[in-house]
Amino acid sequence: MVYDFETSYRAMSSRDVRFDGRFVVAVTSTSVYCRPSCPSRTPRRENVRFFRLAAAAEAAGFRACRRCRPDVDPGSPEWNVRGDLVARALRLIAGGAVDQDGVTGLARRLVVSERHLHRQLVAEVGAGPQMLAINRRARVARLLVESSALPLAEVAFAAGYSSVRQFNEGMRAAFGCSPSELRRGKPAGPAEGAGHLVLRLRYRTPLPSDPLLNWLGTRALPGVEVADGSRYQRTMRLPRGAGCVTVEFDQVPEAARQGVATVRLSLTDPRDVTAAVQRCREIFDLDADPAAITDELGADPQIGPLVRARPGLRVPGCADGFELAVRAVLGQQVSLAAARTFGGRLVARFGEAIQTPDHRLTHLFPTPRALAEADLEAIGLTRRRATTLRALAQAVDAGRMMLDRGVDREECTATLLAIPGIGPWTAGYVAMRALGDPDVLLTNDLGLREAARHLGMASGTRGLAAHSQRWRPWRSYAAMYLWAILPTRDRATASEPGQR
Repeated sequence: MVYDFETSYRAMSSRDVRFDGRFVVAVTSTSVYCRPSCPSRTPRRENVRFFRLAAAAEAAGFRACRRCRPDVDPGSPEWNVRGDLVARALRLIAGGAVDQDGVTGLARRLVVSERHLHRQLVAEVGAGPQMLAINRRARVARLLVESSALPLAEVAFAAGYSSVRQFNEGMRAAFGCSPSELRRGKPAGPAEGAGHLVLRLRYRTPLPSDPLLNWLGTRALPGVEVADGSRYQRTMRLPRGAGCVTVEFDQVPEAARQGVATVRLSLTDPRDVTAAVQRCREIFDLDADPAAITDELGADPQIGPLVRARPGLRVPGCADGFELAVRAVLGQQVSLAAARTFGGRLVARFGEAIQTPDHRLTHLFPTPRALAEADLEAIGLTRRRATTLRALAQAVDAGRMMLDRGVDREECTATLLAIPGIGPWTAGYVAMRALGDPDVLLTNDLGLREAARHLGMASGTRGLAAHSQRWRPWRSYAAMYLWAILPTRDRATASEPGQR
């Protein structure tokens, strides 16, 4: 959302934290940019410029404020809602696409020319893809400098810099000091050996972590995932190697109010830190804006009381879109226990065995190529379901379909629906969790219809679809609130809270 100067200035003057991450405030008299809630003295109007992204402020010659730290804010949730070219590009850049494939590869992925991509990004957010990648690199580097014990030279390459000199110059330009000055006075993270990092990721509060961890725990795939207490662990196949991540939420109320999750990474290649961190943010929906969601859904007479009683429910994401799609197909019309059994067999037979710090995490999920011609009937699947999974794997392996947050959501959903055995429920569920679409409501889901009936809403497919229009663009979050009121026995009898 673009705010006019007066709205932005009033938000800044009132130190309104709801606008943090939505834009930054640049002060020409100091050459510093801040978050809107910065406690510093309010600058004069003639000295203020507003930018939608920190990268645009840095491109204009401003550096991050050392007091309010605008560079650590979660990104604007606007880009998660939107599915257009600019939003897709920003999501891909956040995941390290430019460092991995360059601007040329990013443009090719988005099926546009480099010039058109640059023009669209500059017009919309004030910075081109290269500047956005530089900003992302600096933010990752600062995260590593301040919260890990990784040597600074290793930080440079892990963050995506091509040399230590480029690293030093980039940090001075972004933050006004050298990496060693940033680290000075900071408590050193644990020195656990090569590839082991401990980071702290910020999110907007509130975030009730128990529902998220319970959701992930009841669906945890043997050998790949473990969720217990306040901690979630899993293996990941990353661009340059394997990884194992652990995410913890502090249960102390005061700490939880600060909005910080602790992430422990064990990586084959430290350069995968950007991809690993981004996937952790997606799994736990850390870039969501609970205040905006509560404002919209809380006004509804039926679902509003649920939202106000437990604000901040997140939509669980995933570490890999292909894995999520396979698991959705495996779970069609069977219990959670049966879905986990099939998934465990799939991993044990076709996955890649790896060594991890936790003996319960033993495998990476199978690749599309491994499943494209696999004998899936051997793990007990019906011929029809095995055919569906092979067709899905072949489409992803051949590059005819990608399942991540950089895709065109409508186009990807249509491609999924063209695969025999994948219907609207499965395609919608994949769009919700793998593609990050915040506006999906599975109106043919039996659990959602039962919850709607319980709340006194029209529980038929058409009635629920009509009522849900007032929940847009947050229908995926509305689904989480509806699923949450189902009796425990109903949640345990299907692979998901309810199916068609």
